[in-house]
Amino acid sequence: MARLVFLLVVAGTLTAGCSANTSTQEQLPTVPMRADAIPPAAPRAPVLNPDSPADRGIRRDLALALERDADLHDREISFNVTNGDISVTGIVRTEEERRKINGLAMSIDGVKSVANAVRVAE
Repeated sequence: MARLVFLLVVAGTLTAGCSANTSTQEQLPTVPMRADAIPPAAPRAPVLNPDSPADRGIRRDLALALERDADLHDREISFNVTNGDISVTGIVRTEEERRKINGLAMSIDGVKSVANAVRVAE
């Protein structure tokens, strides 16, 4: 019986505390928001499909082109293809080899751009 009374007292205290908080929130002033105060939505980024069949084909063709090239086949070159855009990194011996990578990449069907971050070793 004592436990029941104790639980009822605790429950009543909690309920009173909750209602006090609710009434405090209701007394806060509200500020109407103007329609022109709403910030415009951010532009949506294009949907990327990094594993599209077109990108896989570009990856395959570029890997073959680099492997077949006598000047580039043994260089440390890495690349990523996303929606036809290629980013290339690595190290080559000359500026001519660096430019050659761009030419090989741009000659592949479906390539939109090449971001060449390849460094020339000194």
